[in-house]
Amino acid sequence: MHVLKILLILLISLQAFAYTLPTDPNRTAATPHLSKLKSGEVMLTWTEKDPQGVQYYYVAFSKDQGKNFSDKKLIFSHEGIGSSRLMKPKVLEKGDGTLVAVFSLREVPAAAQAAAPAQENHAGGHANHEAAVKPAPAKGSGRPRDMKIMYSYSKDKGTSWSTPATVHQDQTAGVVRGFFDSAVLGNGEIAVAFLQDIPNKPHSRDMRLVTTKGMAFGQEIVIDDFTCDCCNISLLTDAQGDLNVFYRENSDNIRDIARMTSSDNGKSFAKPSILFADQWQINGCPHSGPTSSTLGSGSVAAWYSGSEEAPGLRVVTDKGKRLTVIGDPSAKNAFMVPATATASVLLWEQAQPGSEDSGSYIAYRKVTELAAGDVQWVKSSKLGHNPTGVYAGDQLLVAYEAEQGNNRNTIELSSITL
Repeated sequence: MHVLKILLILLISLQAFAYTLPTDPNRTAATPHLSKLKSGEVMLTWTEKDPQGVQYYYVAFSKDQGKNFSDKKLIFSHEGIGSSRLMKPKVLEKGDGTLVAVFSLREVPAAAQAAAPAQENHAGGHANHEAAVKPAPAKGSGRPRDMKIMYSYSKDKGTSWSTPATVHQDQTAGVVRGFFDSAVLGNGEIAVAFLQDIPNKPHSRDMRLVTTKGMAFGQEIVIDDFTCDCCNISLLTDAQGDLNVFYRENSDNIRDIARMTSSDNGKSFAKPSILFADQWQINGCPHSGPTSSTLGSGSVAAWYSGSEEAPGLRVVTDKGKRLTVIGDPSAKNAFMVPATATASVLLWEQAQPGSEDSGSYIAYRKVTELAAGDVQWVKSSKLGHNPTGVYAGDQLLVAYEAEQGNNRNTIELSSITL
């Protein structure tokens, strides 16, 4: 009992602070994403959905490693903004300091129908004022089978944003483009990879990549002509400046994770290879893709596999070394965070062993190129979902959705000493 008490005190002391992000109490908050600017400031983005179904996409900044955040700034609001864990909206900082928001949209506003480069909007409009939101369609009216990947940019640190435009030039209606990810390339430009419907082939999608030049995206290229059709992608620029694309392949319904790399900022790619041959064969999409981060001079990825040999969340280096498998069947929604020069952190949600309730908690585990550390838990993270994190100062800052009884989820933040 004495040893357990000491361990409990130690675990509690590792958590520097925890609090609830102030959000609109009449909306449900979702899809937090943490990152760090070149200035060292922490950037947090998230969505809020009101009772009428309108989504609001926000950004805020912290100069003290997440202890306090600035007032939230609206990026865009519309009924169709995506807030799925499989295609989380993200804001990135280009090499010149421009902020670029990338998100999915099911119903494109008229201003974004053309694929022309977005223009600055400092005088107000959709990108800057909540009052200009398009009303949600009446219940029962249904949604069109159409999804686009949008971008908007800000040159004044999030105060005003350009009118959203598509990252892709093709405007064919009735096409789903989604399950995307975005990253800053070695040259400071932005890359977006996404899955797109293959014409006349139901439940089939290829994978495409498009990059910026200045404030506009160029022509997308197909980098894999047939993939697992409903799993998210993970993009990562490594220490060498190479772009890594991690995604779930589909070869005769064997759905293992593949990796392809580009050493010329997305212009061309080496032949993809399977990162680790789980040999998981399933006649259907797992709806669960990889997450990745840098690790030393290389990279590391985590994903779920239902393989017979070792089902569960696994962590694998870019050399194909499997560092660990988390076999609890409730473990899901992993997120990798680059931490120190020699370590990354795996975040995920899972039912806590020995707990009498079935709700999920946020767990974390430090990994190096040699091994994985012990599983630890974010204090007071009961009913936590979809974690994200960033290493700021000497702390791991974690944000996640917290399920509330009123169906209006909040965003919780915790700072942890590794």
